[in-house]
Amino acid sequence: MDRVGFVGRKRELADIAALLTSTRASDGAVALVDGDAGMGKTTLADEVSRRARRDGWRTAWGACLEGGAAPAYWPWAQVLRDLGASADRLHESSADADPSARFRLFDEVIEMLRGSSANGLLIVLDDLHWADTASLRLLQVLATEVGRRKILALGLYRGKDLPAGDTTSVLSAIGRERACTRLTLGGLSDDEIARLAAAALPHEPDARLVRVVQDRSEGSPFFALELLRLVGEPGGSTGTALPRGVREVIGRRLDSLTPATRHVLCQAAVLGREFTVGELGGLTGQPPQVVLDGLDEARGRALVSEGVAQDFRFAHALIQEVAYADLPAVQRQRLHAGAAAAIGDDDARVDALAHHLRRAATLGSADAAMAATLRAARRARRQLAYEHAAFQLGQALELFPLLPDQTHVRADLLLELARCQFRSGAVTPAWASCQQAAELGRAAGDAALMADAATVLRGISNTAVDPVCDEINALCRETAPLLTGDPVREAKVLAQQAITAYAFASDGSTELSDRAVQHAEASGDPDARFMALQARQVQLVHPRYLLERLTNGEHAVQLGRETGRDDYLAWGHLWRLDAFWELGRRQRMDRELADYAAVVARMKQPLEQWRLTMVQACQAEMRGQFQQARALADQALLIGRRNGHEGAEFVHLIVRARIARLTGHGAEDAARDVGRFVESSPAGAHAWLAFQLLEMGRVDDAAAAFRVIEPHIGEFPQHAPEWIPATTGMAYLCTRLSTRDTAAPLYEALLPFADRQVVAGAFTGSEGPVARSLGMLAMQLGEFDAAETHLRAAVQSAIDMGSPPYEALTRFEIARLSLARGRPENGRTAASELDTALRLAHRLGMRPLQERISHLRAEQPARRSPLSRREEELAALVAEGMSNRQIAERLYLSERTVETHVRNILTKLDVTNRTQIASWVAGRSTGTRTPTSPR
Repeated sequence: MDRVGFVGRKRELADIAALLTSTRASDGAVALVDGDAGMGKTTLADEVSRRARRDGWRTAWGACLEGGAAPAYWPWAQVLRDLGASADRLHESSADADPSARFRLFDEVIEMLRGSSANGLLIVLDDLHWADTASLRLLQVLATEVGRRKILALGLYRGKDLPAGDTTSVLSAIGRERACTRLTLGGLSDDEIARLAAAALPHEPDARLVRVVQDRSEGSPFFALELLRLVGEPGGSTGTALPRGVREVIGRRLDSLTPATRHVLCQAAVLGREFTVGELGGLTGQPPQVVLDGLDEARGRALVSEGVAQDFRFAHALIQEVAYADLPAVQRQRLHAGAAAAIGDDDARVDALAHHLRRAATLGSADAAMAATLRAARRARRQLAYEHAAFQLGQALELFPLLPDQTHVRADLLLELARCQFRSGAVTPAWASCQQAAELGRAAGDAALMADAATVLRGISNTAVDPVCDEINALCRETAPLLTGDPVREAKVLAQQAITAYAFASDGSTELSDRAVQHAEASGDPDARFMALQARQVQLVHPRYLLERLTNGEHAVQLGRETGRDDYLAWGHLWRLDAFWELGRRQRMDRELADYAAVVARMKQPLEQWRLTMVQACQAEMRGQFQQARALADQALLIGRRNGHEGAEFVHLIVRARIARLTGHGAEDAARDVGRFVESSPAGAHAWLAFQLLEMGRVDDAAAAFRVIEPHIGEFPQHAPEWIPATTGMAYLCTRLSTRDTAAPLYEALLPFADRQVVAGAFTGSEGPVARSLGMLAMQLGEFDAAETHLRAAVQSAIDMGSPPYEALTRFEIARLSLARGRPENGRTAASELDTALRLAHRLGMRPLQERISHLRAEQPARRSPLSRREEELAALVAEGMSNRQIAERLYLSERTVETHVRNILTKLDVTNRTQIASWVAGRSTGTRTPTSPR
């Protein structure tokens, strides 16, 4: 019964076969296979691997171990060894605490996998519900890149046994990737169980026995096989005497072993699902041959399987779990202590050492358990496996009830735990650890500890009501007055207080950041200096501080060069890029973007790559390359999702919604998603929804949304980073939906910033020149001369920025202005501007603008031509590009007569050349109002 043929799973095999076919065509995938214990996940993967190898694929396996006994990246280390590659890179120490170092590590591992995938590579990762989070993060990164590779990864896990927290959230994130397929294994059918019984038993199975197995196993192939094996053993049960639970079945099978074999097997269970003869001999104190004799019986009963070099493995995790549970508690602890002693001081196995010592801690080894666990945490951090380091530190903290009170050590561990949690992206748990450390500091009167707790979390400015930011800010306010004679910590706390202040409740003062800079400069500490610059950037958001922000960015760049810190350089270049965009300095923007991109390329830091890709998307949008902009924004969203960046979805929506307004592409979806956002947002957010609806032509719905916010116009605080975009957005809605009374205060507020671009940040993009909004407001107010000045400046600004979309939109407004003035010469201007706007809109695919141009032309009243019918006929031929001689030949006139008619046409139309005659003809044919001034 040891080798039972594969039964069932036709649908799952077909699904995976399709994935193998597409993977061979360089369209790789990840498949997550969920199933209860004993449902046959590993057996399915075995069968898939067998078929893949038959077809020339390379295959590699990695299995996760329960209880944190394995080091970080353990399943991936097994995969690399299966492929004949070195796993040393996964276990190397790194002094680089920057998250980009881990990203580079992941890239190197994926490149090693790619090198083994020429004919297709199948990777199986078993028991992912026990995986360390760092291993899951590596799988997540692979899932985002596997689509371009001949790699198929099968991840097997028990969904019902997933621990709460990182494991569940990362697996969910992997499942959302485009390249990921989810499969769920249910039970086998009754017919399949019957076939399994026929294959498993050496004789034709009794029909009554098959029915009992079908009923008891509920389709679980492992349970069914265990029942059948129990029947096949000497003195085995039959019929209704079979046990009803799988653990009871395993227990009965263990009971059928000789006492010596059962004892050896239960001792082996302490070592985990996998063990060697040498490890088991060291634990039991028995020579290898005695151990092998005991294992031979277990192997013959299919309870364990043998690998290479006397490696053994329990046939199923449930067998190991039942055998382990069969040991009395005290004996288990003593065996764990023995296993730890056998490991000794082997640093490569420090995770297993810590695991065994923790399990034996109540026997008096708590100190040793603490030391080993901290070693394991340090090793994980050096490997950049921050989640695994956090796990080990959490285990260390649970040992404190067994140790003498050491408040300072506990506080240090909490802060270190918070740092690891924060580096792994777990912001809320990190802050909870900081709060525990701060409470210890508060109780001990230790202001330095409170300050350290307040400044672990970095770079999370408070632009929305965020409980974490609010609580950090409160701790900073509590701690700052307690710090004396400690300029470094005082600078950091003041900076953190400024950074985490709620932007919309601020009074716009820069006092906090000024003090932070003063203390930081006095201390000379680079970290304090940079935090102070971050605080200053946050507090200098008012448009009047634009040049100061530019200088602040230059200081960050200089600090980065002095210290060799690429993260300081990246922030500095990004701040300067923001400033140059707002100033409308395209060449300086491009230089800063090139510098920023070079730094990001060195860093390979996911968050910076997300920002850079969003900047590139917004620049493509500014140039009118909307398809490229959408592709880049989608690429950035994938980067953000795979690295757990919570703001990625929102920023993507900002850009997607703006492109939808400009092109009409995806307008309904964008409006729906914006509507969902504003449902739980302050009243002012309804302006965004009104904006979307208006550009879709849903004027009544837009007006209803605008009525919600109209009473609050002017309330948006100027020291919020979105003030210019918010105010220009209100201006646009006002000119389309409201009155002159609303326009006047908006015009006065925006006028000091007439030379700016509408931008809150380079990675959220721009709405074009502020001058365009001023021109529209001035037109609403009847100030036509001022409107023309602003709009002409806006056209030139859009041209200088290389932004044809906003050139087209502004030329449309100039046409509206010209028609509003109503003078004949303005009619020709309107026609010309509309022609140019229409050409640009058509070339760029700006369908909403094209429709507005058509509507504007259709609204102009019909008029009587100043030309006679003969003159109109001649004008049409001029518009075709014909010469006077050609016209004379066409109409059988003398050339002199044609010359006379052309002179009369020029006079009546008040134009000076044949090109303008052609423009007049084109205007009449499209319905554009082109007034003339007949003499």
